[in-house]
Amino acid sequence: MELIGKLEEVRPAIQRTATFTVREFVLEVENQRNAQWNDHILFQVSNNNVGLLDSFSIGQMIKVTFDIQGRRWTGQDGTQRVFNTLSAWRLESAENAQAAAPTQPTAAPTAQPAAAPTQPAAPSQPTQNGDIAPVDDLPF
Repeated sequence: MELIGKLEEVRPAIQRTATFTVREFVLEVENQRNAQWNDHILFQVSNNNVGLLDSFSIGQMIKVTFDIQGRRWTGQDGTQRVFNTLSAWRLESAENAQAAAPTQPTAAPTAQPAAAPTQPAAPSQPTQNGDIAPVDDLPF
């Protein structure tokens, strides 16, 4: 999945285990219906991707490519919870992402569209006065 927004916050890297490091960041995404209620989305990068954030500045528009991960956790009291994580694996400047997008052709296509298939003629039958009327096979 991909999302474009303004880099709002970058948190320090945290060494969770000897082999697992995470770094969280917050992306402000514009709410299309009401800009006063923009979304603030928490992402994380891990291990080799922790350094991806170093080349971006707070306030910069970036494009985040990420996966959604979810897992269950059972507390000591037996209650189960589900946690979701948005794991980013690619970050790029939004300006670069838009510049790299394929452009639309400017010339009109030369091939003509295929003609629409013709409908078969409706069956007809003579009426009592000799006129021809289409058969109505609908039950109502």
